Amino acid sequence: MNRLMSTLLLTAGLVLFCTTGFTTQSTPSNPAPSATTARFTMYFWFLYPSDEWNDYASLADEETEWWYYYDGVNINTNPIGGTLIARGYPNGNYPHTSFPTVFLYAHFYY
Repeated sequence: MNRLMSTLLLTAGLVLFCTTGFTTQSTPSNPAPSATTARFTMYFWFLYPSDEWNDYASLADEETEWWYYYDGVNINTNPIGGTLIARGYPNGNYPHTSFPTVFLYAHFYY
């Protein structure tokens, strides 16, 4: 009887140990960032084509700054019909150690 009880307890413990790893969590441990937090990522901005450092700002702030500079010209990240004016890098190294992640275009319509 003693051997049967220890085997039964060992089997129950093994089943409990093996099945607890496959349970689902109700909330994710690392939720994905929302669209608003992704929009406020800070970049090191360099002018194009001179490649001079311009600013350390978010995409929204840089678009607003160029909008004021060009007196209301449409500024965005859409390359179709635009003129490249600035590039945003994830780090401020010079010479650049990474590729630009954001490109700003000015859309001059006359």
